[in-house]
Amino acid sequence: MDTQELLASLEKDARRISNNDIMKARSFMLNYVKFLPEKYKKAYSTELFSYYYETFMEIKGLRSNPAIEEIDAETYKELIKNYEQQVSEDPLETYFQRFMNVVTPYLIFITKKPLHPVGMILPGGMTIMELNGEYYCPIKNKQKEVDIALCKYCICKDNEEVAKTDGVCGKSFRY
Repeated sequence: MDTQELLASLEKDARRISNNDIMKARSFMLNYVKFLPEKYKKAYSTELFSYYYETFMEIKGLRSNPAIEEIDAETYKELIKNYEQQVSEDPLETYFQRFMNVVTPYLIFITKKPLHPVGMILPGGMTIMELNGEYYCPIKNKQKEVDIALCKYCICKDNEEVAKTDGVCGKSFRY
């Protein structure tokens, strides 16, 4: 599969998701974060969902084709399998998963953007950052052992890689 084929499939899937489905996906996310501390609740329920929604709308509104590149079939299959393993009793999660099955592959394989928006606060008060066209995440390497984490597919590099290249790690990542 190449990026053009994937994008055609994602556009088709996006057209099958109604505004009502998106509202249910949003409801799932609001329920999912309701016990988080307030600053993280806002980051995940508002900033993150807005990022996903804007990405979703970008997919629905595309009128151009991306540069054609081959997609690693094993990585794509592993990503889809990862989603299929995340089963919940919450009926709203089905809507969230359908929504994310469109957004996530687009971010990973088409636009090569982070799975969390730049500037979003993460546990520990650190944020996703862009520096010289590269994306960095303070928790990327900490999520390697978490089977359901999608971090291994994300374009972000770990913050430690910034420290190795130009020594700005501790300063630029905190608000």
